[in-house]
Amino acid sequence: MLTGVPSKRKAIILAAVVTTIWSTSWVLIKIGLKEIPALPFAAFRYTLASLILLPGLLRTPSRKVICSFGWKDWLVLAGLALLTYPLNQGGLFVALSYLPNTTVSLLQNFSPVFIALLGSWLLKEVVNGRQYLGMLILLAGALVFFLPLQSYNLSIPGLIASFVTMMANVFGSLYSRKLLRTGTYPVLVMTGICMSIGSIVMFVGSRAWEYIPKISLHLWGILLYLALVNTALAFMVWNTSLQRLTAFEANIINNTMLVQIALLSWIFLGDAISWKMAAGMALVMGGAVLVNLRNTT
Repeated sequence: MLTGVPSKRKAIILAAVVTTIWSTSWVLIKIGLKEIPALPFAAFRYTLASLILLPGLLRTPSRKVICSFGWKDWLVLAGLALLTYPLNQGGLFVALSYLPNTTVSLLQNFSPVFIALLGSWLLKEVVNGRQYLGMLILLAGALVFFLPLQSYNLSIPGLIASFVTMMANVFGSLYSRKLLRTGTYPVLVMTGICMSIGSIVMFVGSRAWEYIPKISLHLWGILLYLALVNTALAFMVWNTSLQRLTAFEANIINNTMLVQIALLSWIFLGDAISWKMAAGMALVMGGAVLVNLRNTT
């Protein structure tokens, strides 16, 4: 499933499956944040995930690729690692420690605007009128779903962390797409190296080892699940889909997570869903489908 470049249809299916897996992370993160601060939590998650990927990196094909790296290769992957993990994922954990899931999810849904503009400029990926219409419908659905925001949703540190996360996601998506489109690095090598670098930065920067005595068995279970399924496996599958999808298409699919997060929060956290929120979810799903309609060959 993770070998070769997938067809457009298969890439869309893979990306959609990953968003469902990632949506469960938001509920689990909220639970885990009751026991451990945001940055150490993120550091443990990605450190464990990088260790899971390590045996694959040590195998002969991957090892040969890594041994052939020059300083420019390491610089490129280090830059992507910082965008993807400390800034994007670390920022997400911080944002969720200050803001409700719904507020953070709403803010992330404005990233297609930047993806569309920067993607057409940097990657020469043309966004057609139908895709722009889909983007507008998706953003309209997000606004219908969440607005008006309440005062408790406006924590300044949380908003700053959400903005950092959004912009890191924008540039990381474009950067990843550019590297994967050229085929410079195998998916496993790119994923494993970037995750290892990013997790080391977060682990050292957050002094995560100081929290080991405070971690309960329940939290260790959450961390292992997040590391194995929602990180190591999910990032591999996501990067495989990026070999076919444009950065804009991938980001639109990723933004359907707001619907999934709302549903999971309703089921597991007891968050209510009003008719207005349901209408917003329908608009978001319609916008995502419109973007990818007739692009599945």
